[in-house]
Amino acid sequence: MRVTNQMVTSGSLRNMQKSMQRVDKLNNQVTTGKKISAPSEDPVVAIRALKLRTTVDQLDQYKNKNIQDALSWLDTTQTSVQNVYDRLQDVYYYCEQGAQDTFQTKDRHTIVEELQELKDAIYREGGMTYAGRYLFSGYKTETNLIFQDAESKKGLSYKITENISPDNIVNKDVVLNEVDASKVDAFILGAGDPSGIAYDSPVSESVYKLRLSYDDLDKAQSDISIEVKDADGNVLGVLNPKVKQVADSATYYKVEASDGINYIPETGELIFDQTTYDTIKNAANISVTYNKSNFAVGDLRPEMYFDCEQTRQMPDGTEKKTTFTMDEGGQPIQYEVNFSQYITVNAQGKDFILHDMGNKIDDLARAVQDVIDIEETVDKLKGLLELPQYKNDDASVKQINKMLEDADVELAMKRKNMQSLFGNNMTNFQNFMEQVSAVQAKVGTTYSKLELIETRVTEQLANFKELKSSNEDVETEEAAIEMYQSELVYESALATTSSVIKKTLLDYI
Repeated sequence: MRVTNQMVTSGSLRNMQKSMQRVDKLNNQVTTGKKISAPSEDPVVAIRALKLRTTVDQLDQYKNKNIQDALSWLDTTQTSVQNVYDRLQDVYYYCEQGAQDTFQTKDRHTIVEELQELKDAIYREGGMTYAGRYLFSGYKTETNLIFQDAESKKGLSYKITENISPDNIVNKDVVLNEVDASKVDAFILGAGDPSGIAYDSPVSESVYKLRLSYDDLDKAQSDISIEVKDADGNVLGVLNPKVKQVADSATYYKVEASDGINYIPETGELIFDQTTYDTIKNAANISVTYNKSNFAVGDLRPEMYFDCEQTRQMPDGTEKKTTFTMDEGGQPIQYEVNFSQYITVNAQGKDFILHDMGNKIDDLARAVQDVIDIEETVDKLKGLLELPQYKNDDASVKQINKMLEDADVELAMKRKNMQSLFGNNMTNFQNFMEQVSAVQAKVGTTYSKLELIETRVTEQLANFKELKSSNEDVETEEAAIEMYQSELVYESALATTSSVIKKTLLDYI
């Protein structure tokens, strides 16, 4: 084969170019630390790099964002749930004292205030937030579980449907014909005088009571309806309670046979006579629909607990109605914390912040207040005996002394009722604490599980980062050595090529 100068020159230049490309490639690897700068250099490395980078990004999202956010949410939830438990435990301690009636007379006002503060503290936990989201409102993370201020309840009224088991009907001892020192002059005159009234001694009576979740309800007869249902939800009968006013203390707990049920809007109580109670006590469910348009700051929002219809008065005078239906499956908020692995981070307020907690605390406070009131009545009656217009009048002294005797009897009855109520509620608040403990256990278990997932994800992230580096990155030392060797080859090629190319035909003449 004949080799010409042109062939030698072309071959030398081509080989020199390859050496130069090799030096350039290795120089890029050393300066960038990456095996390739473009997918065309090595498609296999490029494809694997895309997959590994995507996996690393996802794992980094799980570890440093999703899991951390979930842990913070759960940690805040644990704190609030524990606070609810602690407040219930405080109420339980009061129940222990009240069951023994160890309260001092001078301390009773303080006890009423502290019980109210404990109730408020429990409900305030329902308004706890994390990162601007309400913790216990299910999917409605922008809505507080409670009415947090006057603006939040402005213009709102609700038609609430509450399903209640007949097992919630309790037997309650009440005092009728309470001694009223303000009416002493009318009692002295007696029923025979146009300005007088007949005096009746206080009596104790046992009634069947069902407490609705709210008090201060709307008072019209049309504002309440009651349906008795069987286990299949079929309506067995419709009851029509008679509206009574709480001011009518002598009769509002006394149910006429023709009425069957007294509805007391102020306290949210339904009082059953014996016949009605015997009729419904074996039913599966009692469905009570009632209206409430006057809410207090701190009240639980009805849409978080019941099927209800909300009516909002708009600024232009129109009404906007919204229907809320309870989701029986709950409203879990889930975070993706690993590939196709989700974890529920929220607890719903309806599972551990209950209307019944506040209602029973109100009952306890009311029982203490009843004792305070009758003790003040006793003091007031004793003071009346010292006034000239009474102490010098035999009829007045006789009437006041009779009222004092009855007030002492009433005081004994109310102290007994208070003691019994506190004793019975020891079990109730133990049950409340067990419900809260169940939520605590669930949140704690979720937190521990999430910590294990975090450890696993951390390990996965480290492994995939190592695989990603192995696929993309070069060993700098090896690349530098290879580049040095390539530079030597390139320089040698330059020297050799230069000696070949400079020769012409004249060099051989």
